[in-house]
Amino acid sequence: MTSRRIARAGSVLADLVDRLPFRDRLREHDVWNVWADVVGPLLASKAEPVRIEEGKLFVRVANSAWMQELQFLKDDIRSRLNHRLGASVVRGLYLVLGAGKPRPKEEATAPIHPVDESRIAALVPDVNRPEIEVALRRVARARARRLGPDAARDPG
Repeated sequence: MTSRRIARAGSVLADLVDRLPFRDRLREHDVWNVWADVVGPLLASKAEPVRIEEGKLFVRVANSAWMQELQFLKDDIRSRLNHRLGASVVRGLYLVLGAGKPRPKEEATAPIHPVDESRIAALVPDVNRPEIEVALRRVARARARRLGPDAARDPG
């Protein structure tokens, strides 16, 4: 008597997809399925993938301010997308300026304040790790923009 191994439908389908000649194109299109989870709801409301060609992901960004912010995050986003997809699907991110998704009402009314960069620099400790210092400056800058001019003075 032979025993049959029961397989889950998902694993059977995954095995079938792996055998298809266009499996890489299918993996590329999984980017749309994971985009919002990988980048988060705020960034997903400002930027969205529009097409992917041979590992080059083209992302439409709502405005120039967000485009500049995404320039700093491109490598991190690419890395997180590939990790989530389980393969090196996205080899490059190319940002395209265009209309993004409309902002939710509560976000549209939230004031964004200018940032005093000298105060931001004073808040970030020297930890001898440039990548950590850059991340800390981004967090401090974002907090200051949202909370107003006094936020950069008070580190607590």
